[in-house]
Amino acid sequence: MSSLTIHTIKVPNPFFEGRNAVYVIEADPITIIDTGVATEKAWGILVDGLEKIQVPLESIRRIILTHKHIDHIGNAWRIHQRSDAEVFIHESEVRFVQEVDPSSERYAELVASRLDEWSIPAAKRPSRQSKPPPWLIEACPAKPLVDGQELPIGDQAIEVMHTPGHTFGSICLRLENSLFSGDHVLPGISPNIGGGDLRHRGLLSKYLESLERIRGLDRVGLTTLPGHGNPMRDKLAERCDRLISHHDKRLGEVLEILASSGTQTVYEVAEQLFGEMEDFHVILGCAEGQAHLDLLVDREQVTEQDGGYALV
Repeated sequence: MSSLTIHTIKVPNPFFEGRNAVYVIEADPITIIDTGVATEKAWGILVDGLEKIQVPLESIRRIILTHKHIDHIGNAWRIHQRSDAEVFIHESEVRFVQEVDPSSERYAELVASRLDEWSIPAAKRPSRQSKPPPWLIEACPAKPLVDGQELPIGDQAIEVMHTPGHTFGSICLRLENSLFSGDHVLPGISPNIGGGDLRHRGLLSKYLESLERIRGLDRVGLTTLPGHGNPMRDKLAERCDRLISHHDKRLGEVLEILASSGTQTVYEVAEQLFGEMEDFHVILGCAEGQAHLDLLVDREQVTEQDGGYALV
């Protein structure tokens, strides 16, 4: 069996999840998993990190992106331009690499439509100032990944596991005793479900199913390498159980809100779940509330009519 070395480079980002973990697998071909956010600061620290581990930028042959978010795909184009590395992402998210949105205009249009659906009062809607600055990102070619696909590396292979939830195209990657979990399983926080992918509904049920699937991989010696935070050794099942329990509790809270308050809009439910929300947190809170309401509708515990939700 060929030897390989996994390096971690922590890259700053402006979001609340904390630094991104960029993983460099020193083997044939040299592979990088995720690339950090599309800013000059993140790029500079990534380049410095590669120099410290003595992996020339030009030697990178493969880039694998765990999902479409800007803090994961942000510097793929720069690496590709310098090294001609192949870029891979789940088949459902290829276009977010090939048709980038540096000014976030497409995202702003999508948010505007969701704000209407959630019945958010005008005074509570995020301001234009909350929109992110233009990202330093360009399009680059990307190749599609599918569930179960294997990418050879040395005498081994990286197995692709489609784990929708945080985004529809989120993936985890298994290599020997390592599981690269992207934002699917994080050590300190629950990834937002709903706000991470406003283009799709029903993501909470997919997330819970994906957690059950990943949970089954747990074994002695397995190290989970997340997209943010520190590695988790021999703790995958425990962490998955905590995440499942977290969402079960929140589903119960939504039912209690509807039982005590009657018919509610998404915004009204989110406000009771999370309290006062400002700017971008209005989007995240309402999207997560929507995700839980969707699952309760699927379970026939809640009904929806004209944007109002009530117990069956």
